[in-house]
Amino acid sequence: MSSNDYLKFLVSRMVSYLDLPPEVRREERRNRKQSWSYHWFGMLPFSLKLFINKQKGRLRSG
Repeated sequence: MSSNDYLKFLVSRMVSYLDLPPEVRREERRNRKQSWSYHWFGMLPFSLKLFINKQKGRLRSG
């Protein structure tokens, strides 16, 4: 792929993105965001974090 082809690709992607209304862009951004740990490892890091925070709370309260 030549640099000219790549530049055409990038420009077409940018133009199609900018043609969308701002509300649609905002909604797509909200739906797209995931943490990297969830993306790569699923629910395991999330459940581990909840468990650790629960244990810390127990230690502090009594």
